[in-house]
Amino acid sequence: MMRGLVVIAGLGCLIAACATEQIAVREEKADAHYNIGVARLASGDAKQAIAELSQAIGDASNNPAYHNALGLAYLMDRRADPAIASFRRAVELDSNFSDAYNNLGSAYIQQAKYDQAVKAFKRALANPSYLSPEQAHLNLGNVYMVQGQTADAVVEFKRVLDAAPDFAEAHNRLGYAYLVQGQLELAIAELTLAVKQAPELATAYQSLGFAYLRADEKDRARQAFQKVVDLSFTSEMSAEAMRQLKQLNQ
Repeated sequence: MMRGLVVIAGLGCLIAACATEQIAVREEKADAHYNIGVARLASGDAKQAIAELSQAIGDASNNPAYHNALGLAYLMDRRADPAIASFRRAVELDSNFSDAYNNLGSAYIQQAKYDQAVKAFKRALANPSYLSPEQAHLNLGNVYMVQGQTADAVVEFKRVLDAAPDFAEAHNRLGYAYLVQGQLELAIAELTLAVKQAPELATAYQSLGFAYLRADEKDRARQAFQKVVDLSFTSEMSAEAMRQLKQLNQ
């Protein structure tokens, strides 16, 4: 009887070892698909990224990073609904996954669901261990601008710059918010920093042109609008800059 028990126990160990090995193989396959999917995502091939990341999840469905990456691929493919589902699954698996909450907010923005976007960004920022909160602050500020809450947007853009003083887009957005508020000196200061840090940031030159125009500094306004034309000749923004230049040159 004892010998039979030993045989059964040994068989149990073999089964457990086999199952463990199968799990390891599946996880290795999943990781390979994930790495390929992330590479495809980085190269801009959203559809192939979706295919690879879906296979990764098929092999290891409880990895929140896989669901987050799949959500990003759907977001790149302009498919907000499955992106939202993927990000939600990521945060279900890891309630402290701030990047996934930030991405969820971005997906809601694609659907113009701004209140839900705000909640997602705030949830991302509620995590005291979040190592890179500046993007969520920037996104939250952008939503506040859309909602007409300019003062709240200013607060968020300043928080970005507290964390990342050389973040050109944050200076750009803060400068635009000051322009909306009519605080022209502050707007010009921030927008000047933006173009100094990112000389090809056409949107900052556009806002700077309007700030100079409102401050009655026409020569500087002309220079800023000309820079927009030089940087983005075929864009709608450039067309507006050319209209402003035409008026300034009359």
